[in-house]
Amino acid sequence: MNMKKSLMILLLLLVPAVTFSQSSQQLKKRIFVITASTDSFSVKPSSIYHYHAKRVLQSSTEYQLIETELALENGNITPNKKLCAEANTYYTTGKKQFENMDLEAAQNSMSKALANFWKCPAYIGNGAEYLETLKMVGAIYILNGEEKMGRNMFKSALIFNPETAINKDLFPPNVVDVFEKVKTELSSSKKGYLSISTIPQGAEVFIDGVFAGISPVSRKEVIAGNHFISIEKDGYINEGGRVDVKPNDEEMYQAQLIPAKRYADYSQILSTLQTDIGLDPIGDSIKSLAAITGAEIIFANIVRRDGTEIVVDAYLFDIASKSRLFNTTKRFQYPIKDPESELTPFILEFISGRSVSKDIQPVTSVQKTIKPVEREIPECKTSSDCREGLVCSGKGKCVKEEKEEPKEFYKQWWFYTAVGGAVLLLTGGTILLWPSDEASGSEGTINFRF
Repeated sequence: MNMKKSLMILLLLLVPAVTFSQSSQQLKKRIFVITASTDSFSVKPSSIYHYHAKRVLQSSTEYQLIETELALENGNITPNKKLCAEANTYYTTGKKQFENMDLEAAQNSMSKALANFWKCPAYIGNGAEYLETLKMVGAIYILNGEEKMGRNMFKSALIFNPETAINKDLFPPNVVDVFEKVKTELSSSKKGYLSISTIPQGAEVFIDGVFAGISPVSRKEVIAGNHFISIEKDGYINEGGRVDVKPNDEEMYQAQLIPAKRYADYSQILSTLQTDIGLDPIGDSIKSLAAITGAEIIFANIVRRDGTEIVVDAYLFDIASKSRLFNTTKRFQYPIKDPESELTPFILEFISGRSVSKDIQPVTSVQKTIKPVEREIPECKTSSDCREGLVCSGKGKCVKEEKEEPKEFYKQWWFYTAVGGAVLLLTGGTILLWPSDEASGSEGTINFRF
């Protein structure tokens, strides 16, 4: 009977584990962060705070951060972002080919990846795949006897990230030696400068995947050579480009940001947020923001500059209950010497409701009448009269087409029910058919013992 008991215990442990695996994925709540500045004087500190709030939420185990651009583009991926996604696919294919020493096929895949990366600097991210692509292409050139071309690839990688290293387990010693020589040579390379401005100001600027500040960014020192610039600002399409910086020279880069499709709605929400944010139950701007983004939680902030300080009013709203979870007010010295060490702990503690007990206070409802966020709903006769993503309703109005995204079969509830049922039947059948370990008195019977 010991074997039967063991199988029953296994069954009791396995089925809940399968169920918990699915439910734990569903517990991660979709959160959207929005930050408004009270005036033009507060735009830069507001943007710095907003950048760090997003960084904290990107690494959260409790929340799934909603991407602003994707939400305001009605879920549509921009063409340049698609190019970067294709580049990553080419890189993955080329890496497998390289590891299998199919160098010709690997070079072909990696060349396609590089061509796409060069066209989508706005979405290069931290550039990890781009760097590895350059290293592999450089290695292939060297293995084919074209050392000069290989050195150029390694130089491009090291200009993008001077601290990058080469995998000595993946690349042969002669390739590693060339890479280390190029790295040594580049360490004493001449520098240049990059100045970046945007219209409008207050955008997050990244140089070679590293946060460089809030626009305008002036005279940022970089190694002479080709650099990637990425620019992000909520309400606008990501912008980017490549700039060749010459030794001891300053290159200027200016970007005219293009509004996202839902920019008008988002801009109106920002303008009413300051008066609406103190309401509980939640006000119209928070409701509208949740409707546009599909957020379950809204992390809203108002930032204002007060002399040598900035004041942050932070609020966390639960959309399902239409209520404010908690709020607080926090002051920081400005300019902030080390935003990472000052802002990040506060944001982490606030969204978890910890260590801000003295600052958390209920906010009295704003008595001023709030103007609702109004939207003009276009009239139509057929769905062809409506823009993409909308259909013509029976009342002759363009409304959002309700489509339920199909889930992969392994994410459906019935899949886990079927797996649990199968395990139950298999285990139960095994227990029932398992030979008894009692001695049998019948002639010709064989008892198996384990």
